[in-house]
Amino acid sequence: MRKLLNEISVIPGVTGSCIFDKKEGPLCKDLHPSLSEDLVQTIGIHLVRLLQMGSMSDLQVKSIHFRYDKYAVVGMPLDSGVVLMTICEAHANCSLVATTAAMLAADMREDLDQGVIDTLSLSDQLEHLGSEDDAVAMQPIYTKIEEALAGAIGPIAGMIMQDHLDQWKTEGPEVTTRLSDLVSRLLAEIGDPNLAQEFSNKIKGFS
Repeated sequence: MRKLLNEISVIPGVTGSCIFDKKEGPLCKDLHPSLSEDLVQTIGIHLVRLLQMGSMSDLQVKSIHFRYDKYAVVGMPLDSGVVLMTICEAHANCSLVATTAAMLAADMREDLDQGVIDTLSLSDQLEHLGSEDDAVAMQPIYTKIEEALAGAIGPIAGMIMQDHLDQWKTEGPEVTTRLSDLVSRLLAEIGDPNLAQEFSNKIKGFS
């Protein structure tokens, strides 16, 4: 996989490329040290969300790219929740990057399918098995929180909730004592102070 990424990274103006999974973050990367982990994580999440929004509208997005003041970003879906992400200098030839990525996408999907079979170590698998009861017990709470979030931000609440929930689960056990952290992340997604307060009131008993 890294050899395939390198074929993109050597294109003039490309700062780095990675396979980004919305649950696991960068699965494989060839990135310049100047690109921070936070930047890669933030851009990756936004790209996945945009692709998912396209699917919700029955639009099969082939590739997307944005030009910012410092960077240009090219994204291409590889699987559900997985995107090939390339970060370039602002003046880079995004069409060339997208064309190259499209040529390599089939091989990347094949490598991805083969690598996903055993992504958890033995200790991770045991920990996952041990936490299944907690996860089942927490599910009604997650549902109530998502319903309250939908009242504040509308139909995209499910997608936003899932993104933050997946990340939250990787950082600790699924227990009510940690819910305040999850709630804080969701509150940051609500732009209106009144709606944010209403959301907080609805879930006060859970967090």
